[in-house]
Amino acid sequence: MNIVIAKRTKSAKRQDSRNAVGKTSFIRTLDFLLGSDARPNHILRRPELAEAFFELELEMGDRVVKVRRTGADPGSVEVDGVTFKTAAWRQTLGSQLFGLSGAASEPSVRSLLAFYLRDVENGAFEKATEVHRKQAAAASQSPLAYLFGLDLALLDQAKEIATAEKSLNELRKAANDPVLGMTLGKAQDIDAQIRTLGIQVANLDRELADFRVVEQYSQHRAKADELSRAIRRLNDSLVMEERRLGDVETAINQEDEAQPDHSYVQQMYEQLQITLPEGVIRRFDEVAAFHQSVVENRRRYLEGERAVLIDSLNKKREELSLADSQRSEVMRILEAGGALETYKELQLELVKVRTRIGELQQRRETIDKWENANRHLQLRSAEMELRFSMDLNDRRVQIDEIAQLYSSYAYEIYGSDRPAALSVEPSKAGYNFVPTIGGDRSEGVKSMALFCFDLTMAVTACRSGRGPDFLVHDSHLYSDVEGRQMASALTLAAGVAEREGMQYVVTLNSDDFKKAEDEGFSAEFHESAQLTDAYDSGGLFGMRFH
Repeated sequence: MNIVIAKRTKSAKRQDSRNAVGKTSFIRTLDFLLGSDARPNHILRRPELAEAFFELELEMGDRVVKVRRTGADPGSVEVDGVTFKTAAWRQTLGSQLFGLSGAASEPSVRSLLAFYLRDVENGAFEKATEVHRKQAAAASQSPLAYLFGLDLALLDQAKEIATAEKSLNELRKAANDPVLGMTLGKAQDIDAQIRTLGIQVANLDRELADFRVVEQYSQHRAKADELSRAIRRLNDSLVMEERRLGDVETAINQEDEAQPDHSYVQQMYEQLQITLPEGVIRRFDEVAAFHQSVVENRRRYLEGERAVLIDSLNKKREELSLADSQRSEVMRILEAGGALETYKELQLELVKVRTRIGELQQRRETIDKWENANRHLQLRSAEMELRFSMDLNDRRVQIDEIAQLYSSYAYEIYGSDRPAALSVEPSKAGYNFVPTIGGDRSEGVKSMALFCFDLTMAVTACRSGRGPDFLVHDSHLYSDVEGRQMASALTLAAGVAEREGMQYVVTLNSDDFKKAEDEGFSAEFHESAQLTDAYDSGGLFGMRFH
């Protein structure tokens, strides 16, 4: 058992914290030497550390190798003085630590090591079966199945189905994207559109079959329009002239009325006993004669106007009758057929409608294919779940041993107060590992469930030659654990490491370690490093970063 203890010093200021002394960096340095990615933001690539070399002695088979690596050259690793590319070093680690052969179905060495050196910043302590908070549930299937000795070939088949389902879903999303204009719609809606457009095609076919092309259709159409305008003009003119004729006849009738009688003047004078002079009487007669002449001239003029109007009206009525007859003939010709342009337009419309039907039929076929593919995938998923169930049933003894190991570890921590179980359940995606400890709603109990799971995983893999003989935990695992359970967990880890010939490496704050000691932890251990909160020199790297 190896413990890295972070202690508080008397000289430390109140605001100093042991959360920055390097406990997590200690684990990341181990991971760095075991081939982890060292991206630009990695702590060992900071300017203050980039030129430094870090070393690790590692038992591999029957010999001990010395590994050196620097953040200044993250793509290379020096092993026993020989420089390798990081990828080659990983391949060696996979073969020596996990027994990987390089088969395509095997998980990567880094996906396996992620369970042995969990990174708290990735959320690796949030769920026992996952090492990254953004990790898909299926991503942990292969590493865990390998470490627990389950069937990777079945997992490969499940991955194929999952990939096909994902592709199908992505295609469906793309087809429903309005930007792409590929909306498939529902099958029943498409069928309704196809039937409606089919009726439109039948009507267009019938209309084209009955269509007769009229030669010079546009000229006939223009002639009909011209005749219609002429008829409107003639009708307007007839109305006006009929009004004028009525006015003339009214004026003639008024001329027939009695003319003015001047005899009343003479009678008036006679009553006054005044005799009009002869000259005055003669003047009255001359005026009457002149007036009679004017009336006769006006009558002759009005009768002449009436004759002209009657003649004009008769001619215009004849013109109106002729124009109406001509328009009727033209309209009969037009109604008997249509223009060649109209015929072409009907043909073009028919082509458009048939093209639209073809597109809808293709969409309908796509929906049928997708639905069939979806049903096929659902059938294959159900079949895979059944095969996983049968596989687990065949491995009942193996699964029981794993479950018993987990339960025994949990019992060492909680006794009979909290029943614990590690079940492996079949699903369409593969093997679903479910570690539980009774009452595991509290963060401390969840942490101990993860601890027991990791310990079970490490021991099972080590016994079968599928995993290394070490396990590393960050102090964050114990941050919510009560002192008694912490003492039990550390005692258990020390005992398992002793019995199984393994190393258990853990970082702890000194006060947590003190709580464990107060609760009875007394196992022997190696203090790998002692870190303090002394501002300048107490941390892992002997400096603080700004």
